[in-house]
Amino acid sequence: MRISSWASLALACLAGHAAAGSFIDLDIPGSQLTSLSRNGRIAGGILGESAWRWNKDRGAAPMTGFISSNGMNSWGQPMAGAYTPDGDMADASAALYFTNSDLLDPPGPQVIGGYPGTGGGFGTGISEAYGVSDNGIAVGLAYDETNNPIAFRWTAADGMTRLAVNRPDTYSRANSISRDGTVIIGWNDQEDGFRSGVIWQDGVPLDLVDADGNPVGEALAVSADGRVVVGSAYNTANGSEAWRWTAATGVQPIGVLSTSVPATLARHVKSTPAPLRSERADARLGAGPDGFFFAQAYAFAVSDNGKVIVGASGTFPSRQAVVWTPATGMQFLSDYAAAHGVAIPAGWDLATADAISSDGQTIGGWGGTAGNFGSFLVDFHNDRAHDALVTARGTVDFNNLQSGPFVGVPSGTPVTMTFRLAPDGFEIEPGEDTVYPIRVPTFRIVAGSASDTIVGGDSASVHIANDYPLSDGIHLFGTPTSGGQSVAFELFNPGGDMFDSDDLARINRTFGPEFFEKIAWQVSQGARSMDIMLDSVTVSDFRPRISPH
Repeated sequence: MRISSWASLALACLAGHAAAGSFIDLDIPGSQLTSLSRNGRIAGGILGESAWRWNKDRGAAPMTGFISSNGMNSWGQPMAGAYTPDGDMADASAALYFTNSDLLDPPGPQVIGGYPGTGGGFGTGISEAYGVSDNGIAVGLAYDETNNPIAFRWTAADGMTRLAVNRPDTYSRANSISRDGTVIIGWNDQEDGFRSGVIWQDGVPLDLVDADGNPVGEALAVSADGRVVVGSAYNTANGSEAWRWTAATGVQPIGVLSTSVPATLARHVKSTPAPLRSERADARLGAGPDGFFFAQAYAFAVSDNGKVIVGASGTFPSRQAVVWTPATGMQFLSDYAAAHGVAIPAGWDLATADAISSDGQTIGGWGGTAGNFGSFLVDFHNDRAHDALVTARGTVDFNNLQSGPFVGVPSGTPVTMTFRLAPDGFEIEPGEDTVYPIRVPTFRIVAGSASDTIVGGDSASVHIANDYPLSDGIHLFGTPTSGGQSVAFELFNPGGDMFDSDDLARINRTFGPEFFEKIAWQVSQGARSMDIMLDSVTVSDFRPRISPH
């Protein structure tokens, strides 16, 4: 599997600095992007019968042994797809991919396998994972004991279980899952073979219908909180429209646009076979209707707030990437990008938008380029360099200091530590570990009525680590204080689910005890120390107030 990385991006984008509104060619010829991480800094997709993972600092890398990559959790750790150890697609099964998987126990991908008690499949694999939640629940398709495809849910504790459907004798599949794992979406065939949308809420299936009670097509994506679901095939007088569902509104059509066939896409359609096989053929990846040539729209991804939806629309074999918002309705991504100051390079025809960041500001997809096709990102962020504000809160657990401002501070006393980090970091490992300078005058640690600051000038710094080598972390190594002592703070998260990049900008999260797999926080002097139990730490963009005068 040959994948060329976009090395120029790593050289051009130093930590904390990114282009303001840009089109990014991932430089993976023949590829199709399928998913993005929460902040849009990790992408996954397929290249023929192989899968890849991309980040902005290191470019693309193959997911060894994976024949598909369909989704990921918020932080790209793990990614969901199908894996085969011997390259034989007939042996492929649902699996989760982690970076540096050789560090896992046992090493390698987390193989989910087939439906219990079956041999699996019609020679096209025994199962495939399509999505994974932030708490490790995977969903997808498996073959049951009668070799029929069924929607499944999997956890490490309970293994694979079949999702209940209202038509158990017909085929089904789970396409995605909410961040907390409580809402799953997908489809269950009608008796005539029509793929109709289903939402599973706490395992209970809800069949989706239009205003007249007719089934609508498959559910393709769900918002992070499970409150908004989107999909395809809401038939109206305009054509087959994409749709948006909430519990309050039910299923509502959101539009369909017709297209002409761009030259680059026409070459792609004529020369390129369907990228996936048999049951895995999916509109998201370019499979078209059989014998029907009316306008069709697909909603493939939705922002966290449910107000930016991306997909594709057109008349097969011609489709173009589209964006829908409540304010603009449905429009082509190229027009939407132009209206937001991002020009699409000459030679690019945007076929489909498959993925979107949580804030709706990064859109990923694939399309035709001169003589080929490939994957892209459209990033609308204006990432001017901003400081980050770090706030840690905790309580004193132990204190035997005999000098300095914290002498005698009793156990149970609340502690707050605040400081700002400058965005001009130094990369130790691109995309994995960057050292950011502390704005020394902003540092303050307070325990009850006592407080202290740090000294050290330019040497005071914090490491932000992402997937390094597998874990995420915040590391303030021993730094001298004004009171003649040393303060240190380290938070390790071996699960790798704090960040999707070591970039300081747009972290904007509060980390609670669920992330504290390994922590250390203390003010020390020699063998004596004040040890602090961590309650939470927040990292957020710092934008100073602008005076109205």
